[in-house]
Amino acid sequence: MRETPPSRGGRWRTGQQSRQRILEAARARFATEGYDRTTMRAVAAAAGVDAAMVHYFFGGKRQLFMEAMQLPGDPRESLSRLIEAGIEGLGARVVRRVLQVWDDAERPEPVFPLLRSAAASDESASMVRDFVQREIADQLVDALGTSDAPIRVGLVCAQIMGLAMARYQVRLEPIASASQETLVAWLGPVLQRCLTGPPPA
Repeated sequence: MRETPPSRGGRWRTGQQSRQRILEAARARFATEGYDRTTMRAVAAAAGVDAAMVHYFFGGKRQLFMEAMQLPGDPRESLSRLIEAGIEGLGARVVRRVLQVWDDAERPEPVFPLLRSAAASDESASMVRDFVQREIADQLVDALGTSDAPIRVGLVCAQIMGLAMARYQVRLEPIASASQETLVAWLGPVLQRCLTGPPPA
């Protein structure tokens, strides 16, 4: 006589299905509402689950966004650790960390198509802009603590986004095949100049 499978297996499958629905709903919600306006409650409603389940699986909105976009790591936590080592030399450390994370990533999708579509889509642009501002740029602005920190940080973000697109999406040579240390040596001082160099006359 065949034994009845334990009920936990059914709950696990149901839980995984709910988790997948949440991710799909989150991608759609982030795309249409942007990062700032998307709420965990709205994602839960779109997925047909209780809001507590969204928090159970993902904790908070930042974690939900990272999983929905399949980001290989937590940029906020990584940046926090880099800042703790001091502002001096931060430019090189940021470049090195970005390269380490993305070079080791198995699947850069869907974040790079999202960056590409941001040029033509207000919704995609809003999602990228809100996330970068809230979870990355604001932290770096606070660390610099200068009146011109926003423009300095904006220039750093522009350099990093350009590097990511050139190396991983467009695969522009020789950037695509350059070693990490070569790119750190070239771009590290550029980012450091943006962070701590004298302002233009």
